[in-house]
Amino acid sequence: MTHLVDAILAIAKQSPEGFTVEVPSLQPVTGGFISACQETQNCFGRSGLEKVISHALEHGKVVGGWQNTENRKYYFDSSVVFADRDAAIEFGRKNKQIAIFDLDSLTEIRL
Repeated sequence: MTHLVDAILAIAKQSPEGFTVEVPSLQPVTGGFISACQETQNCFGRSGLEKVISHALEHGKVVGGWQNTENRKYYFDSSVVFADRDAAIEFGRKNKQIAIFDLDSLTEIRL
């Protein structure tokens, strides 16, 4: 786990605007609609990232991160990738997300 945490923290440092990777391979996810899981909301720093990685590994999902410019916190999420926009929106609403992200157009979709 320590290796994954260190590697993802390095990715986050290089990508303050955000990133999405598969775990444990760390391959970038480059397309689809991303929605975070409610169980990993408000995860920050190393301990938050450890929780996110554990959740992602158990659920076969991906890990993402992004810098909130309003509060300067770097958020980590266990997320799900959807090919279908409507399915991502439905999942996002069920998981009490403010928005989902369209990786193909690099745009946020507010819910």
